[in-house]
Amino acid sequence: MFRYKYFMKLFYISHSCFVIESNQTRLAFDPWITSTAYNKQWYLHPKPVDISAVVNADVVLISHGHEDHFNSESLQLIQKRAHVFVPFNWRKGIVSYLNHLGFEEVTETISFRKYTYKNIHITYIAYSLESVIVVECEGMVIVNINDALNSNHETAVDFLLREIKSRWKKIDFLLSGWSGAGYFPNKVHFKGKDDWEVARIREQYFADNFCRFTKYFQPEIAIAFAPGFVLLHNENRWINEIKFPREIVETYYRENFDSQTTTQFPITFPGDYFVDKSFVKVSPYHSKSEKEIYKNLELDFKNDIVEANHFEYMRDDEINILENKLHYWMNKNITLYPIEVKSDVVFSIRMTDVLERPYLNIKFESSRPVISRSNSPKANDRLLIEIRARLLSLNLDKDWGGDLLSIGYGINITVFEELSLEKNLDIVCVRLISRFPIFKDDYLANFPRLLKYYLSNRSISNLWMKQKLKLRPYVNKYPFNERDHWITYNKCELCKVCRLPEMDFAKMEKALGTTLGLP
Repeated sequence: MFRYKYFMKLFYISHSCFVIESNQTRLAFDPWITSTAYNKQWYLHPKPVDISAVVNADVVLISHGHEDHFNSESLQLIQKRAHVFVPFNWRKGIVSYLNHLGFEEVTETISFRKYTYKNIHITYIAYSLESVIVVECEGMVIVNINDALNSNHETAVDFLLREIKSRWKKIDFLLSGWSGAGYFPNKVHFKGKDDWEVARIREQYFADNFCRFTKYFQPEIAIAFAPGFVLLHNENRWINEIKFPREIVETYYRENFDSQTTTQFPITFPGDYFVDKSFVKVSPYHSKSEKEIYKNLELDFKNDIVEANHFEYMRDDEINILENKLHYWMNKNITLYPIEVKSDVVFSIRMTDVLERPYLNIKFESSRPVISRSNSPKANDRLLIEIRARLLSLNLDKDWGGDLLSIGYGINITVFEELSLEKNLDIVCVRLISRFPIFKDDYLANFPRLLKYYLSNRSISNLWMKQKLKLRPYVNKYPFNERDHWITYNKCELCKVCRLPEMDFAKMEKALGTTLGLP
């Protein structure tokens, strides 16, 4: 019997949220459509134009558990008949949490297994805590890599690219995040480091990765979706302005990857959509340049800016409680590191919302943390961490509270010697004061799920474990993601080691007739 071909529509909603609509069925990716993230450190922007397609979604596809992809306030807005798909993780709890929010139909997906909802096929490919989602709909293949491949280890990225391409030879839409998320390297400071220059190169690095993925997959349409958030704390607002401009993505790709490409690179803003492969450009945000959207925030966030930069000073009794929590979690976290690391752990924390004796001086004696409070850092400190004491305390109250510090841009780190960078002491010290689940503490309680996770994802699990064991002493060391490079190298050196073309921004500005966020 002749089957009428329905149109497929693809809507861009906000941040990482897209909606696929076909035959009155709606699938929503990663809904963050309201509220803030990371304890009011990320503010949604550009904001959605219309969220009705998300609110009335039949299926919700969540790629991973970060708050800007798994947003509880946004999930509460969605009708509870929706079937929610999440990647299977060896730690339990996500299904019961979604049930608590009111969702009864929840599927934990196994990597590379195809799931069918009506006539739409859904496949997850999970790596570590993130995942790529592939949707087959109306004869089209939509690959949403969100931010799963942006900064993962190159060996893992190459493996996942090969696996995806071997299964889906022809890709119609490639959706990918376009920017970095997290404190590194923008919030790590070192003598001689040009924070602005390094941040711009880091953003180019993510854009270059997007182009590399595009060349490998050869999609008909490649969509780099905007970094849909802004930072409103005064010390962080400069980070809004260093994003690599999407206006030049096609030019950049043609000049550095494939001059004869037939891939289309539409610039989407909230409200834009596609009917099959035809771009319908209707977003009101097109009336401004990207630089204007991310820089001129006073009108859109006037009250939020005031709130973000207001804080109450912490009382002494609250600081005493904080010190006790720090003792407890540092004792647990230090077990993650070999004994020789402890002698290097000498640093101070400056609590920016404490008036008197705002420094916590930290070292280890007999494998135990020693915390003293004073008016200054110590002369032998390896580094200094600046943070609001209330945020530090809140991080220690939540299972994944460390996200508030790292992804949420909640810290500033000043490193005093290059050897500390080479030893990754900034990672060590931040991890010591952060709360995350510890594998050895809960793997027995979750052992059946852990075994299932391994057996159902052997190739990926083996790769992940191999990388963890190989790189444990050298976080992100191979081959060009060395963390100390991002702190100690200048622009030319970074471009060379990262295999990036040096950008002539003046030339690009002239060609586009706009500025690209130069300081």
